[in-house]
Amino acid sequence: MERVDDNYRKAFVEVDAVLNCLNANAYNKIPLNVINAIRDNKDENYQYEYDEKLEYYKWDFMMETKAILYNLFKKYLATEEQIKYFIEKEKKELYKIEEEKREKNNLEDLFKNKDIQNNVAENANSQNLEITAHKESLIKKIWIKIKSIFKK
Repeated sequence: MERVDDNYRKAFVEVDAVLNCLNANAYNKIPLNVINAIRDNKDENYQYEYDEKLEYYKWDFMMETKAILYNLFKKYLATEEQIKYFIEKEKKELYKIEEEKREKNNLEDLFKNKDIQNNVAENANSQNLEITAHKESLIKKIWIKIKSIFKK
């Protein structure tokens, strides 16, 4: 069985605390295998402290916890209208990220000075540097990790 990252194990403790605060109707919408996966993979040594006087959405969560809760809400608890809103918001965010990438990697600037390109290529070859594909966004990595956990 694949070992879950320590941050996710801690996040599952926080997620479990939120699940325990849900009303029975909302709790029952989440499949038992998902709840069991969260509980089976949580860090038994991590203690999550929260203020019971505050509503759970005001608690201080790790980034991973927020991502897991977002996906649980979107997949199991959100209304059709909320799902449409989330999809639109995600599309806009992806578009914004792609626009920032385009501006950063402006093709006109890329081909302006061939001498610089040739020099970079020679340095890369001489140092045997690997050129790697662009890194996936953090949200995408989190989503992939969550999906791999729930496939078990």
